[in-house]
Amino acid sequence: METLDFVVVGCVAVTRAGGRTGKGGGFADLELGIFRELGKVGPGTPIATTVHSSQVVDDDRLPMMGHDSALHLIATEAELIDTKTAYRQPTGVDWDEVQPDQYASIPFLRELRERLAR
Repeated sequence: METLDFVVVGCVAVTRAGGRTGKGGGFADLELGIFRELGKVGPGTPIATTVHSSQVVDDDRLPMMGHDSALHLIATEAELIDTKTAYRQPTGVDWDEVQPDQYASIPFLRELRERLAR
């Protein structure tokens, strides 16, 4: 797989500072973490989403955690928001946050962790 030049993620709500949340399962951040571990997404890879303007909320409504990937661009029906995010992007998978059911349902995740541990 080639290195990704641009990433689009789904979001339920976003902030103008680049904060984002999905459905709460953490799958977008997990997928991005995997791509970072594999060198397919770098620190400068733009991350974007499309939402309705009603899904853009105040910054304090979406606290960002260390494993959360911030948005660079948000496209709504009314505007294109360049977040100029100050949030640091994670460097890979936050292995402490991976749940047992995720290892069970995503066999590649277990294999990746074992490969990185070698």
